[in-house]
Order: sequence, then C-alpha cells, then structure tokens
Amino acid sequence: SKCYKPSGISGCERALYYELIGAPHDINPISVELVGICETGTERHETIQNYIMNMKYNNIDCEWLDVGKYLDKQGITDPVVIEKNGNETKLYSEKYNMRFMCDGLIRYKGELYILEIKTESTHKFKQHDEPWDSHKQQATCYAMTLQVPRVIFLYENRDTTAKKGYLVEVTPAMIHRVESVIDRVNTFIRDNIVPPPQISKCNYCNYKNQCALDGGVI
Repeated sequence: SKCYKPSGISGCERALYYELIGAPHDINPISVELVGICETGTERHETIQNYIMNMKYNNIDCEWLDVGKYLDKQGITDPVVIEKNGNETKLYSEKYNMRFMCDGLIRYKGELYILEIKTESTHKFKQHDEPWDSHKQQATCYAMTLQVPRVIFLYENRDTTAKKGYLVEVTPAMIHRVESVIDRVNTFIRDNIVPPPQISKCNYCNYKNQCALDGGVI
C-alpha cells in the first residue's frame, strides 16, 4: 500500500519515497526458513497476547483493551480500524497516511500502555539493553496516532523464549522528529524529486534496482 509504516519510518527516505509512489519492489526469493521464522513469530505473538489477556484471572491488575472500542470511547476518529486479525488490530491514520498493526493496548495498574512484541535471535537479544533506535521511532508512530504516550516493548529470544521488557515514553521531540521525516518525504513526492540515497541503510532494502537507476550506490 502507498502509505507510511512505523516499521520503516527510520529507514532511508529514498526508500520511503519509493514506497509512497508505488515503485516496483525487487524480486527476491523467499526461503522456506524465512517463512518458518515469520510463522513462529506470529505464533509466539498470539501465545504471549493470550497470556496477557489472562493476567486478570490471576489477580494481576492488567486489562486487555479492544483498540476500536477504546478509540470510539475517547472520540478519536483518526486512526480508524481497518480490520481485526486475531489479537491484533490493523489501523490507518489519514492524517499521516500511515498503516500499521497494533499488537495490543493494555491498562496496567490504571495506566494505559501500547504493547509491541518482538521476537529475535539469541545474537540480537544479547546485544541490547534498551529498545533498538528503529523501534523507538516505531513506538513514536504508535503513540502519536493512538494518543497514548507509553509503549512497552516485550522482546522474546526466539531460541530460548527468554524475555525482557522496556518502557518507551514518547516525547514531543520524538514526535517532531518523525513528523519531520514524513514532511520531507511528502515534499519530495509533491515536487517529484527523488531524495538522496542513504547508503548505510541498504541491507534489507526492497528498492536497490530502482535506486541504482536513479543514481544510487549499491
């Protein structure tokens, strides 16, 4: 879809531009192993979400909220719910032209939190003691659309199921940073100008071929 996605907002602005104008993706074969990793991640998301839903039955002050009902109750008309997919909610913000999946919204000890679940390899799991910077920007996108400033990241080691959690409190400065990226890319689109490439962000890019045609370095 020709819209911004929180998981890509920290990437190359040229790649965001290509996404928004509907440029063709590179054709990359998908391995059986990658499919399996994605399926495992989905299954673990659902299991963890179900655990959290049942916390209240174990005398833990945690309530799982229906995102659509919460937005209606708060009178929030942007974003809107596109569909429910299992325990997750797909949303679209017209203000930011942003589409995303929300893993969960909870009320824990009276405070609202957006929940984001991440599964990763042992190698990555051991490398950080706070959310990755790209995930902080992803959290900012959730917070500025749902108008809930606290985001809990729950990381699970894909190999051992060990877990660690971090709280990100999204500030106005963080929101301004993301809005600035969106404004710049929108300006490039309006003026029909391809943004300059950001070479350090090419590893997993879907637009290497198009970028090369536009003078990028791959």
